This record gives sequence, structure tokens and C-alpha cells, in this order.
Amino acid sequence: MRVSRVKGKLTLLLVVVLFVFGMNQKVLAGGMFLDVDSDYWAKSEIEYLHSLEIINGYDSDKGTYFNPDHNVTRAQAAKMLVMAKGQKETSPSAQRYKDVPLNYWAAGWIEKAAQLGYFDGKDDGTFDPNGILTRAQMSKILANAFGLNIEASSDRPIVFSDIKPDFWASTFINSLYYNGITDGTVKEYRPQNYTTRAQFSVFLSRAKSERFKLAVEKNVLAKAKVTASTLNVRSAATSSASQLGRLNLGDIVKVYSINGYWAEIEYNSKKAYVHKTYLKLMNTSGSPLKNRIIVVDAGHGGRDSGATNGGIYEKSIVMDVTNLLVKKLEAAGAKVLKTRENDGEYPTLEERVEFAEDHYAELFLSIHVNASYSPAAKGTETYYNSTSNDNGTESFYLAREIQEQMINDLNTQDRGVKDAEWYVIKYQEIPAVLLELGFISNIEDLSKLTSSTSKEKYAEAIYKGIVSYYNKY
Repeated sequence: MRVSRVKGKLTLLLVVVLFVFGMNQKVLAGGMFLDVDSDYWAKSEIEYLHSLEIINGYDSDKGTYFNPDHNVTRAQAAKMLVMAKGQKETSPSAQRYKDVPLNYWAAGWIEKAAQLGYFDGKDDGTFDPNGILTRAQMSKILANAFGLNIEASSDRPIVFSDIKPDFWASTFINSLYYNGITDGTVKEYRPQNYTTRAQFSVFLSRAKSERFKLAVEKNVLAKAKVTASTLNVRSAATSSASQLGRLNLGDIVKVYSINGYWAEIEYNSKKAYVHKTYLKLMNTSGSPLKNRIIVVDAGHGGRDSGATNGGIYEKSIVMDVTNLLVKKLEAAGAKVLKTRENDGEYPTLEERVEFAEDHYAELFLSIHVNASYSPAAKGTETYYNSTSNDNGTESFYLAREIQEQMINDLNTQDRGVKDAEWYVIKYQEIPAVLLELGFISNIEDLSKLTSSTSKEKYAEAIYKGIVSYYNKY
């Protein structure tokens, strides 16, 4: 009988153990929550945050539920954000928001989130702790909390069809996309929808851990051709950074961003940088001149009138053509700068070169008219420099395109493309040309140089030459 009783107890104990184990298996069948199945789309992220004690479930007599489709309140989001950033709640000494009393369950978390700049209150002095968080609002608090590069993202295309550039949260939403935190729903972000617990868990996990981030297709600003015989590839945007390798003349690379004179590329599957001076940037779509930085130098100016013929001055002719050209370039999306704005200004030759360098210019054009003691001398010529300018070959290509367009459109005598030592093109490191539109001392050329119709043609020809340059080679 005693043995029988022992066996009976062991059997009962085994039944109890199996019963309990079976219940746990039911609770954990899809993970740690009854309502998060093994194939639930946000399972990994939910369990990740639960392991860090950032989120909890809701206990019941059947087990623990997560309620993934329930909406997230502003108070809940404040607590989770503070915890995700490794911070702790604080004990507010005074009531910051009139609808958050000091004894409110999330008062310390809300106070800490406000101190850290994650959340803003309402204009009426409330926080609205039980208010439901929209997806647009969520984009702002995540971007603020995790220090996402909002300014850089604002320059990149918006991929969501339901987000317009003037929408108040467009830059925050863009920063989530380009940091691998969201890819929207069939390329819609749905900013006014409420944020569910599952969605917030996924967004928060991606913001916190590289493990969950989405692969982001980089935004290619332009393709670029290497114009130097060799071009050093650096690990950072500075000449003192370690060298990762070299590119060779004619190599084509993708450029993802530009900061000053440094262009971000990818080299051996790693982020890298090269000096923009030795790249010919070519847009992959739209206008070939969009975002190109072009300096236009109207020759002479101020006390230096340049070539003259009676009361006609070179400085005024080239200023007119420059202004017409600038309008055309800007209409095509170029960023254009002038070395002088009017006939009263006279920057020195050194200042004109430095002006281009200070503004990270990519092309430099100096516009002039010619003169001769012989009234028979006439025609159009374009100069470049190959002795000192590191981009002498590109300068030649640019000069050739502009010269050809001017001859075709103005029907002037072709005096050719010439290698010369003019200061403003010799001491540049970017493609640079000097144009002599015609001879102010020649009656035939003078009639064109002083004609508003011909000035328009000169500007158009130069513009077309620049476009042709970017479309070739």
C-alpha cells in the first residue's frame, strides 16, 4: 500500500507538471504573448523591447496579452522613449502641464521627456497624456529623441505619395525613411492614422538598434566622372583622413551627398569621400545643370572700363550678356554666382579667383570683348589654360562647346579655341574659360555687341555650350 501511495503521488505530480507546462506552452506558443503569433509581423521587435523591459503585456487568467492593435497614448510614448534612451523618470518639483498632476502615473516620465526635448506640450499649456499619438507626431518625437539628421533629409526626395513638401512633419517623416525606420505602406505614410502598440514597437526598435533597421536605397545626387589622372579616396571629408584607395581618370562613380568640396561616394562597399574639384558631376535625371555651381565673371568693371569705342564700354556689354546668361542658367536649376553685380564694382583678378573657390564653384566663365589697333580684326575666340589649371582638359572641352555654339548662333568669324595664361583661368582648379565675344573696334562685330537681340543670342549660345558640355564626355 505504501508503494502504491508513492506511485500515486508521483503520478499526480507528473500530471500537475505536464498541466502547468502545457499551459506555458499555450502562452508561449507564439512567443511571450498570447496574441502575438510566431509569424506575427512585429514579433521580433515586440520581444526585443520586452526583453529590455521597455514594454510590458497585460496579464489575465489565461496568460499575458500584448494588445498589438491598441493605440499608443502620448503618456505611454513618453515613458517608452525615455526608457529606450536609457534614461530614468524624474520627480517633478512643480507641475509643468496643467493636465498632468504630480501624482499622475506618468508624470515623472513626461517631465523627463520634456526636459530632453522629445515632446512639446500644447499651446494651451496641456500635455494631453491620454491623447492618441498619430504617425506624423510619432515621426517628430522619434527624430528628436534619436537625433536623426533632419536637415540632411530635407534635401532628399520625398518617397511617400501622401506627403507634400509643405506638410509640417515632412522633414521628420523623411528622416525616418532615410534612417531605415519606415518604408510606409505601399509608399504611403498615412500621417493622420493613429499609432498602434505594434507599430510603435517596430519604429522604436529600428530607431534604437541597427539589427532592425531597413535597408535604404541611397539617394544618388549625380554620377561623376573622375577628371584627374588619379584621385585619392578618403575615409572622411578631409585631406588628412586615411586613404582608402584611388580612382583613375575616366572612372565613373555615384555621388550620394556633397559638403563643400567633398563628395560622398561608395568605395569597396564603404562610405568614402573624394574632392569634388576633380569630378565632373552629371545629373541622372532632369536638367543637366540642376544644382551645378557656376560662377560667371563679367570682365573689368568700376574704374576699369576695358576696351572702348567712343562712349561704348566693354564692362557694360559683358555685364548685359552676363545678366542674360545668369537668368538662363538659373531657370535650368543651376546655382549661379556673379563676381560683380554692376558696372561700379571692380574685384581684382585675385578676388575673382578666390570668389570661385570660396563658393565651391564647379565651373568658371569670364566674359570679355576684344579690341585691336586694326579695325579689320574681328571674330570670336575662347581661351582655356592647361599649364597650371589641373582641369585643363575639361576646360578645353567646355571652351570647344561654347565656341562652337557662338560661331553657329552669331555667325561671327571663328578665331578658335586657344590655350592661354590669363590669370582668372590659369589659377583656377576647376574647368574655367575666358570668352572674347567679338571686337569692339570692328564695325561688324560692334553692331552685334551693342544689339539687344545679339546679346540675347550670345547668352543663349553660351548657355547651350554649357549644357552640351555636361551632356558629353
